[in-house]
Amino acid sequence: MLDSYAAIFARRADGYCRAMAHHPQARDAEFGAVVDPLDPAARTVIDMPAGGGWLRRYLRAGVHYVAVEPAELFFDLCPQDESADRVRAAVEAVPLPDAAADAIVSLAGLHHAPDLGAIFAEAYRLLRPGGQLVIADVAAGSREDQFLNRYVHAHNPMGHEGVFLDDGTAGLLRRAGFEVLAEEQAPTPWRLGSAEQAGAYCADLFGIEGQTPAQVAAALKDIVGATDGGDGFVLGWSLRRLICRKH
Repeated sequence: MLDSYAAIFARRADGYCRAMAHHPQARDAEFGAVVDPLDPAARTVIDMPAGGGWLRRYLRAGVHYVAVEPAELFFDLCPQDESADRVRAAVEAVPLPDAAADAIVSLAGLHHAPDLGAIFAEAYRLLRPGGQLVIADVAAGSREDQFLNRYVHAHNPMGHEGVFLDDGTAGLLRRAGFEVLAEEQAPTPWRLGSAEQAGAYCADLFGIEGQTPAQVAAALKDIVGATDGGDGFVLGWSLRRLICRKH
């Protein structure tokens, strides 16, 4: 990861952060997808890569949150207080001791990773025996893949060439030592107030240029699928989720 991840978000983290600031609840279902499976007994949770540390607000009281993030602007936004720490590092080489966490989560940040095997091995090292790893990202060949690697790729000056989770991901996790408890396509709908808001949000989030919010919203409807009515604009987003345990 994380040379490419850090380089990408050195150039477009500001737009991503703007999207998250304007509509902080739009992706509640995504964050829930990685937080809801966590063992209630987990006391220390590492989030890697953490982006701006947005996942912290979804954790229950009493959990110590640790953000691992390589991109400077994202890292600066990550919380650091009596119940949160932050570490600026590549997720293949985290300067924390063995068995530092009860759980590790990774949400939609692995598709710029060149070596998932190395990341999974590092996650295994960081977990205590019996600890959990929960990852969720776009599934290879999905509608979300088509939107990102075709539409966004065509309208982002940096392109978008994500390498998404596929049928080989579980094997990589097992080779790292994990038991894969569940693998599924999890519905994670995004909720915005209107098509205009959804288009502007995704333009900021993904660095889309040369397209109006209406054009972006139309592409979302055509490629991913969405409803636009009394409940606002609801994008039919989903992610491949794997829930794992360290032996």
